[in-house]
Amino acid sequence: MRYIVVFWIFLCSMFAFELDFSVGENGKSLDDNNTVLIFGGMQGDEPGGFHAASLLLSDYNITKGKIIVAPNLAFDSIIKRSRGINGDLNRKFASISPKDPDFETIQRIKELILRPEVSMVINLHDGWGFYRPTYEDTLKNPNRWGNSSVIDTSEINASKYKDLENIANKTIDNVNASLTNPKHEYHLKNTKTEELKDTEMLKALTYFAISNNKAAFANESSKNLPVHLRVYYHLLAVENYLKTAGIEFTRSFELTPEGVKKVINRELEIKLFDNKILLFLNSPRNVIRYVPFPINKELNYNTSNELTVVIGDKDSFFVQYGNNFQARIYPEYFEFSDAFNEIDIELDENRTSVPFGTKVKVKKSLLIPKIQNARVNIIGFNHSKDESNILVSKKDMQKQYSLDMSGKIYRVEFYELKGADLPQLLEYDSGSKIITNAPDLDEKDIITANSKDKFLGSILVEFE
Repeated sequence: MRYIVVFWIFLCSMFAFELDFSVGENGKSLDDNNTVLIFGGMQGDEPGGFHAASLLLSDYNITKGKIIVAPNLAFDSIIKRSRGINGDLNRKFASISPKDPDFETIQRIKELILRPEVSMVINLHDGWGFYRPTYEDTLKNPNRWGNSSVIDTSEINASKYKDLENIANKTIDNVNASLTNPKHEYHLKNTKTEELKDTEMLKALTYFAISNNKAAFANESSKNLPVHLRVYYHLLAVENYLKTAGIEFTRSFELTPEGVKKVINRELEIKLFDNKILLFLNSPRNVIRYVPFPINKELNYNTSNELTVVIGDKDSFFVQYGNNFQARIYPEYFEFSDAFNEIDIELDENRTSVPFGTKVKVKKSLLIPKIQNARVNIIGFNHSKDESNILVSKKDMQKQYSLDMSGKIYRVEFYELKGADLPQLLEYDSGSKIITNAPDLDEKDIITANSKDKFLGSILVEFE
């Protein structure tokens, strides 16, 4: 236990950075001021809320209407698994000092709420215990927040969705029809914020929204439930609110506890540096070494969801998925070449063209044909400097060099030979995110990189 505590202190202390929250739009506005705005990650230790919000961007297709989703409001706090590293973000909407580290975050959130197209705001939280209107026991009583639909008042002055209590109760009925256990029953929690002069709720996001004539609901799931169940209940509630707003959608998974568990625990995909490198993290090794990093490109990347981030720390980089550490990357620096962005390979004796940043599956064998003025490096094969024109099967690979713990996924890298000076592409795909806290390169790194072959790109091969 002592070593776990020490490691966690180290993990929290090493992340000195500022991550902005992301905003995604799904669907198309019908110009009827009926967009639904959804927030997750207001507190960093509430994964049910931020996972549910993230899925609305990655796995839902809005077929009628539009939603705007900000899934990771307190992103720094999410990474550190903290309620709020600068204090509770949800208590800064009444007033905030320009010197507060959260000032710009609060201003961005307010701007989203005040967009004329937004008519409904949903804030997703995880709370302790189970809310009950009357005292039952220490976990089920009026002071608990878990498994409740929260409103600040029964009715507001709004052009749409005035009757908050009626809408919330219909949502509660919908959620309660799909409970996995009767003990998880949802109830309405009306804080009567203004009537009771609730000093805490007067500072909250939902009260700011209704003060500006926008319908606002907070959905709470219980921290006493596993994360996938929290996400399940959040999505049941959100889907009902969307149906209330006339928004239609499809999703890529079955809305069941097991369906949700599968989708939030699936493998992660990260594409680095203009999609030249794919990291496919499925039970990944804790440490991934000698990943090519550029000296002549920005450190951009794309991810398969909005909760995954790449963060620099001294001489290495970390991949983090929500509250969970994934892998530590040690870079090797190169000058990058844009001479081409795909290669021909022979996969099980069938020739095919594969773009960089792609994973292919191998049943029996892999062969990379010779490329003029370039060489191939199959990580884990360890045969020669240029490993083209060699038939490779799984038995030839050294398991300790695989990307995953099961020893199936390996990197295949391509390099332009030094002095080849191949013509460069005029266009290439660019990542949308920039690695946070990346270290500055010193002169030695640059000199060493310039003495080596140029990195072209890589693919992943997965052996059956």
